[in-house]
Amino acid sequence: VGTAQMGVPRVPRGSAPVTSLLSLAVTSEQIEHLHRRFKQLSQDQLTIRKENFDSIPDLEFNPIRGKIVHAFFDKRNLRQESDGLADEINFEDFLTIMSYFRPIEMNMDEEQLDRFRKEKLKFLFHMYDSDHDGKITLQEYRNVVEELLSGNPHLEKESARSIADGAMMEAASICVGQMGPDQVYEGITFEDFLKMWQGIDIETKMHVRFLNVDTIAHCY
Repeated sequence: VGTAQMGVPRVPRGSAPVTSLLSLAVTSEQIEHLHRRFKQLSQDQLTIRKENFDSIPDLEFNPIRGKIVHAFFDKRNLRQESDGLADEINFEDFLTIMSYFRPIEMNMDEEQLDRFRKEKLKFLFHMYDSDHDGKITLQEYRNVVEELLSGNPHLEKESARSIADGAMMEAASICVGQMGPDQVYEGITFEDFLKMWQGIDIETKMHVRFLNVDTIAHCY
């Protein structure tokens, strides 16, 4: 992609983010734009730390700000073998995270679309699964839904709570309803999560306004 000529650090050939991004025809201009954003966030340092996200004005008012920032340092999202959180991320890591928010390509076949969708949902699943145990309790699911709705100024608190309760009950009907009488419910698995999001257009709804060098707005 000619990143070296633009002053953008060359990412090692064959690394996960390059495979993810270039296989979907991300342009040199987009990578350069992301690199400018990375430098702005890191204050021209080689890595970004959690405190660097404090400089994003719009993110300050996002109801799930903590979960968004957490997701950037979640080693599961960085496609590392280990669990836990990274102390800092470099530009390669930054590209990896941003690849989860890439748009659909018109030439994707069904298999690619399915993999693309699962990658996005896995990222979202990790945001709900804050204790990294591979499962989300119904209460945790309800809490995240309520947090998301709390950012809507046109929605009363009681209405948000009712919608969150409804979402939890719907999740329960999908997850618990498939269990046998002798089984013990331990939480929403990723397989359950896929079923819960079936029919929802996560491919276009999950995005982040991150290419604007002046401001970073919201993660949906």
